[in-house]
Amino acid sequence: MDLNEITQRLQALSQGSDTTFSGAANFVLQVIDQAQSGQMSPSETAETLRDIQRQMTVIQAQEQLVLKEELNTLINGLIVVAGAV
Repeated sequence: MDLNEITQRLQALSQGSDTTFSGAANFVLQVIDQAQSGQMSPSETAETLRDIQRQMTVIQAQEQLVLKEELNTLINGLIVVAGAV
């Protein structure tokens, strides 16, 4: 999974009807923009993304588990490519 694919999937998630995940996806997209513009270092980017994942751990509702897994997968991909963001 490359940065372009991750960004596209985050954009789709950001337009979903679940406000928890659409908000989180929008925030992750903002983090990407800040990282790409040099406002965040790769380590700051990775730490911010990990913080978002920690906040998502409280989600328990069954209907949100699929979205939670999707967001976690995308964030993990971003952490891997954070040096290239």
